[in-house]
Amino acid sequence: MSNAIAAIMIGCGNFSRRYHVPALLADPAIALAAIFDPMPGEAVQALAAQTGATLVGGLVALPRPTGRTMAIVTTPHALHAGHIAFALDQGWHVLCDKPFVLAAAEARALADRAEALGLVNAVAFNRRLDPGCLRARDIIRAGGIGAVRYVETVQLGYERAGWFLVPNLGGGGPFTGRGTHMADILPWLLDRTPTRLRARVRGGTSDRADHGGFIDLQFGDLECRMTCIEEGWHMWDEIRIFGEDGMIELRRPLALPIGWALAVHTHRGAAGETLAADPTPGGATRNFLAALRDGVPPACSFRNAITSAAIIEAAFASARGDGGWLALA
Repeated sequence: MSNAIAAIMIGCGNFSRRYHVPALLADPAIALAAIFDPMPGEAVQALAAQTGATLVGGLVALPRPTGRTMAIVTTPHALHAGHIAFALDQGWHVLCDKPFVLAAAEARALADRAEALGLVNAVAFNRRLDPGCLRARDIIRAGGIGAVRYVETVQLGYERAGWFLVPNLGGGGPFTGRGTHMADILPWLLDRTPTRLRARVRGGTSDRADHGGFIDLQFGDLECRMTCIEEGWHMWDEIRIFGEDGMIELRRPLALPIGWALAVHTHRGAAGETLAADPTPGGATRNFLAALRDGVPPACSFRNAITSAAIIEAAFASARGDGGWLALA
């Protein structure tokens, strides 16, 4: 097919097999060409056998398909920068799972590199594609709750074992693994640029970067409080946006891996609006494929994702100091 695209999986863990792979296999114009996994389990080996994809344990052993090629980088967080750079050097379009990278300077350099090469690039911040989050953004833009005066996010529970907790793989515990979602979605929802922050990280150990903590994030005169701690209901996620004339509540049901339920409240007693969570996986994958085919901007390019990297990096910097305010460029 003239529009055929070769797909290469750089990493193929549980999440990528649940989220990305079904969207790839459902698209007749996609050929899963190769999988990089240094320690493939039975599920990865079965996927390679099913699709005919070349399974390799080293990046340099990956094949170089002719024609348009895309890579999905879905490896541990701290490895993203190197794996993205490798894919760009091959001339491959790149979709990377969140978090993008661990430093704002790395984020800017990779965005510059991808744009200079003319390669489509995106970070799979799937909440930008969630119907509940999209509706909330529309309501805020239309003034549906009046001027926004305060925002609060709460994320509870984190992994208790595995690579997430190893600093040179997971990169930072709950702040990096989960807080990065809020660091992306808040500026996007509010359509505002963050100006400064301060943070407190709850004590780390020799093998942990943090146990979560608290970030005060300002957008000019708008105050936001981000709570992200490892205890509590596992994977609880919520956002509350308070305006002069109402409130928007976004919450991920605990029984769902993705998808946000929306509730809009007004203090004057008018009927509120609700929207059930949509748990359909693969939205960011399909969005990236559409960007490749149609030339439209993806939901979150590398350039768009710089802000989230800068927020989390600055939060750690503030916490390592005296917890004072740091300006965000």
